[in-house]
Amino acid sequence: MSKGAIICIDDERVVLVSLRDQLNNHLLSEFDIELAENGEEALEILAELQADDIEIPLIICDQIMPGIKGDELLIKIHSLYPKTLKIMLTGQASTEAVGNALNHANLYRYIGKPWDETDLCLTVTEAIRSYFQDKELIYKNQTLQKIRTELEELNASLEQKVVERTTELAKANAQLQQEINERNLLEQKLSTSERQIRTIFEAMSEIVLIVNDREEITAVPTNPGRFYKFETDLVNLTIEQFFQDKNNTWFGKVRQALDSQETINFDYSLSVGEREIWFAASISPLPNNSVTWVARDISDRKQAEAAWEKAKEAALRANQAKSEFLSKMSHELRTPLNAILGFTQLLARDNSLNQVQREQLGIVERSGEHLLQLINDVLEMSKIEAGRIAFNENNFDLISTLNSIKEMLQLKAESKRLQLIFDCAPHTPQYLRTDENKLRQVLINLIGNAIKFTSSGGVVLRVMPGNDLAEIVSENATKSRKLLFEVEDTGPGIAPHELDTLFDPFVQTETGRNSEQGTGLGLPISRQFVQLMGGDITVNSVLGEGTIFKFDVKVELVEAKEVQTYQSSKRAIALAPNQPKYRILAVDDRWESRQLLIHLLSPLGFDVRAAENGQQAIEEWQSWEPNLILMDMQMPVMDGYEATKYIKAHLKGQATVIIALTASVFEENRITVLSAGCDDFVRKPFREEVLLEKLATYLGVRYVYSEAQSTTSTQSRESQKQLEPESLTVMPSGWITQLYEAADSIDNDRILELIAEIPAEEAFLAQYLTDLVKKFRCDAIIDLIERINR
Repeated sequence: MSKGAIICIDDERVVLVSLRDQLNNHLLSEFDIELAENGEEALEILAELQADDIEIPLIICDQIMPGIKGDELLIKIHSLYPKTLKIMLTGQASTEAVGNALNHANLYRYIGKPWDETDLCLTVTEAIRSYFQDKELIYKNQTLQKIRTELEELNASLEQKVVERTTELAKANAQLQQEINERNLLEQKLSTSERQIRTIFEAMSEIVLIVNDREEITAVPTNPGRFYKFETDLVNLTIEQFFQDKNNTWFGKVRQALDSQETINFDYSLSVGEREIWFAASISPLPNNSVTWVARDISDRKQAEAAWEKAKEAALRANQAKSEFLSKMSHELRTPLNAILGFTQLLARDNSLNQVQREQLGIVERSGEHLLQLINDVLEMSKIEAGRIAFNENNFDLISTLNSIKEMLQLKAESKRLQLIFDCAPHTPQYLRTDENKLRQVLINLIGNAIKFTSSGGVVLRVMPGNDLAEIVSENATKSRKLLFEVEDTGPGIAPHELDTLFDPFVQTETGRNSEQGTGLGLPISRQFVQLMGGDITVNSVLGEGTIFKFDVKVELVEAKEVQTYQSSKRAIALAPNQPKYRILAVDDRWESRQLLIHLLSPLGFDVRAAENGQQAIEEWQSWEPNLILMDMQMPVMDGYEATKYIKAHLKGQATVIIALTASVFEENRITVLSAGCDDFVRKPFREEVLLEKLATYLGVRYVYSEAQSTTSTQSRESQKQLEPESLTVMPSGWITQLYEAADSIDNDRILELIAEIPAEEAFLAQYLTDLVKKFRCDAIIDLIERINR
C-alpha cells in the first residue's frame, strides 16, 4: 500500500525545504512531502498523485504567490478534491483572503509566518487525524446506510414472500415447509447483519443518535453512557431532554440538515458533572426524514488550543518586555559612547598634541570603536530575534565601498604579513541599489574573521555577477538580479562537526574560542543580513587548508548620476566668511552630551545654547528663535517627542529645523521620530562629519576645511620596516617563553615588564613590541613567536 502525500505550496524554496524537513522529522516519513512553488505546479502534482491513486490528506499553501493567490488556488483545489484538508500558511494574508478560503475552500486552519514549529506540527497532526477520522466516519455511515438498505430490502422481500406463501397456502401445502425454512434462513442472515452492525457501533468511540423530524431520538446505535447517565430508555427522548439543556437550539441543527440535505458540522460543549466536554458533531440527513447525529470528544484538542493561545499571549508579552529592555539598553549603552568618541574627535583637532599623546588618543578611539562594535553585535542579534531588523536600500558605488573596506582592513593584514586581495570579475556593476550598510557589515565580518584566524598566506575577496546579471550589465540594462561574493582564506579551516552550528548565535568554533576574541555573533548576523538582502550564505572548509564563504544578494543596477557622492576626508575648521551667525540649540539631559555639541560647534563659528529637557527647549525656542535644534528624544520632565510636536504645531516652529539625536538601534524609531515632526535623524554615537553635513544640508552653511590629521602614526608606521621573527632570538629562550605566556594570557603589564629587560641597543625591538601592546595586538606577538619555531 503506497504512502499518502502532503503537498506544500510556497514560492520561496527555503520555506518549502524548511516545511519538508520539519514535517518529515515530526511524521517520521509516514507521508511523502511533495513541494510546489506555484499553483500550476501544485495542480500538476495533484493530478499525478490522483492518477497513481495516492491519498492526499492535507495541503499547506502560502497566500502571497505570483500568479494565482493562495485562497484562489485552495478554492480551485477544493472543487477537485473536496475531502482534502487545507491549511493556509502566510504572514500577509488579508481578512478577505482568509474568509474567502474559509467560505469556499473549507479551510481547516490559518497559521501565520513565521510559524512556531511546535504549533505547526500540532496542527498538521490534528488535521491528519481529523482527515482519517472523517474518512472512517464517512465509511461507517456508508456501511450503516448500506446495511440499513439491505435490511429494508430483506424485510420487503420477506414480507412479499410471506404474502405470496399465505395466498398460495391452500394450493401449496407441500411447499410450506420449504418456505418456513427459507424464512428461518433469512432471519439468521438478519440476525448476523444486526450483530455485525452492533459490533461496528460498539467499536466506535463516537456518540451516534438517529433523530427524526419531530426532534425525537428513534435509535441509539452506540452507548453514550461514558458521558451521560440515564435511568430510562433513550429512545423517544427529545434532543433537549437528551442533552439536558433547554437553552440550546439543538433541533435547529437537525432542521438545517433536513432542509439543506447536506451534512452540518459544528462544535459544542456540555457540562457533565464537574467537567466541561467539547464535541465535534456531524449531522447527516437520511432518506426517511431523519438524521444521524455523530459526535466525537474533542476536549483534548480544545485544551491544547487554549494552552497554545495562552502560550502565544505569554510569548507576545515577553517579546514586548524584551523590546522595551532592548530599547533602554540601546540608549544606556550608546549614549556614554557618544561622549567618549565625540570628545576623542574633538581632542584630535588639537595640533599641540605630541606623537605619544596622539597614539594614546588613538588607543582610546579604537577601544571605543571596538566596544561600540561589540554592543552593536549584541543589539543587532537582539533586533533579529525580536523581528525588528529592517531592510534599508540606498544607491551607492560598489567599487568605492570595496576600496574603503580594503583600506580599513589592509593594515591589520599587513601586520600579520598576509596578502589581502580584492578581485572584481569583468562586468561587475559599479553602481547598485541595495542595503549598503548591511552589505558592508557582512564583508567586514567575513574578511575580518579570515584575517584574524589566518597566520600565513592571505585572504581573497572575489566579486562577480550572476549569469543573468552579467548579460544585463553587458547590455547596459537596469534590472534586479544577483551579485555573488566569495571570501577565501588560507587559515586553519573549520572541523566538519562545527559547520552545523557555525551560524548559531553566541557559538564559536574551537579556533574562535582559542583566540578569546569576539562574541560569536558575526556569522549569525551576517547570515540574517544576507537573507534579508534576498540571498543566502554557505561555507566550505578543509582542515589545514582554509575556508571559503560564499553568499549572494539581490541588487538593482542604477546610473552613476543616481549615486550621491561624498566629500573627501577633510576636517571642517571654521565657517566660510560672509555667512549669517547661525543659532543652534543643543537639547540633551546629559551634561556631557551638551558639552560635546557646544565644544564641537562653537569653535567653528556657530552660536550655540543648551537645554536639558523639552520644557527648557521650548522656552529657549520662544525667546531665542534658533535656526536649528539638535533634539535628544529621551529626557525627563518633557521628552523630545512632545517638545518637537509643540514647536512644529506653531507657524514659527515649522520654519525651525529639528534634527533628532537618539541612541536607539531600532529602525522603526526613525519613523516615530519623523512622524513626531523632526526633519531628520542622527544616531548616537555620531561622527562629527556626519553631523556637520546635516547642518550644511538644512542651513546651507559652507565650511573652511583642512586635511584631517590622523590620530595615530599609521602612515609613519607603514613606512617602518616590519619586525622579523629572528629579531626576538637576541633574547634568551626563557624570556621568549615568558613573553609568549604573557601574550597568551593578554597580560599587558607583564609584557611591558619583559620589554623593559630588552637591551638599549635593541631599541627597535622594544619600540615595535610596545606599539603592539598599545594596539592590543597580543595575537601579533604570539604569531611572531610561533613563526620562530616554524
